[in-house]
Amino acid sequence: MASAVINYSFLTINYMNYIATWFYRESADEASFYPQMGQRGDSALVHSVYMQIQVPFFRTFRHYNPAARLLFFTNLRRDALPRFLLGLFDELGVETVTLPYERRPPKGWYGAWQNQFYLYDILGWMGGRMKADDALLVCDADCLCRTPLDGLFDEIRKQGSALYEFITDRSATINGITLPEMETFYSACYSTPPRLPLAYYGGEFIGLRGDSVCRINEAYAGLWAFNLARADRREPKLNEEAHVLSVLAERLDLRNAVANRYVKRMWTSPQFNNVRPKDERLAVWHLPYEKKRGLYRLFRLLEKQKGLGDEERFWHRAKELTGVPAVSLRKRLRDRWTTLLMWFTK
Repeated sequence: MASAVINYSFLTINYMNYIATWFYRESADEASFYPQMGQRGDSALVHSVYMQIQVPFFRTFRHYNPAARLLFFTNLRRDALPRFLLGLFDELGVETVTLPYERRPPKGWYGAWQNQFYLYDILGWMGGRMKADDALLVCDADCLCRTPLDGLFDEIRKQGSALYEFITDRSATINGITLPEMETFYSACYSTPPRLPLAYYGGEFIGLRGDSVCRINEAYAGLWAFNLARADRREPKLNEEAHVLSVLAERLDLRNAVANRYVKRMWTSPQFNNVRPKDERLAVWHLPYEKKRGLYRLFRLLEKQKGLGDEERFWHRAKELTGVPAVSLRKRLRDRWTTLLMWFTK
């Protein structure tokens, strides 16, 4: 039976809410290491997993945000995407944007996540698309949307941003740099210290108003040139996109922790589990450990039933599969088997 194609074009509003995620396919020459995957970015496994997790992402975000414009950014041509994804995008009205990686750091920049600066190519493209009062959420694909995000978009429009404050520990080394070192970087770049101690804002959930997107685009070039010069001198530099975001948020007066009321990075691994009771009530679950586990199983479920179906039943199953708010013995055993399979198929 063919899936119904829903027409969202009849929805007329004075502003637009955008929800975007992305996947950058790395070549063998540029591939960096993906710690959560245990693989290089050019591996077939990484490609397959990231294609599959788009299904639970877009199914849940569309279900609760029917009027939002959904965007998928990639360096792949649309006809290079798997058929199941093309069918999903047609059904849900997801726009595919093929975008080259122009703001790639130099080769050997940092060991992991060298594709993360693709975010700033996305913001550059969105700057030409958005009106000043439009709102944008750029979200990692290993997320599920649990409730409508109208309140989040209202806050983005009101405050200019909605950021996820993730680390304030001044002793922590965050992907190669500490917050005090980032403050030293800031003072050297702008010839003035930050007004408040810097915080590290996670790059998995970034809410910006249209005019804020344009301001970030304008400020990025100067900051990046300074960052490259620091790298040439082998001084502490901003290694990934969230470092840059954290510095620009201070510079452009976009700092807040609004997103903390909507999202949490939930680790569900045997080595580290930070999920607490009531976390399941958050609007968005970020589930990095579940890419090859719970999210893959949700991909299979959603491909079978072509939608959430009964919401209560779906979320009961999603909790079982992802370990939110608690990991069951059955899930532990299933995840252990998945880990063993991954180990022997490396």
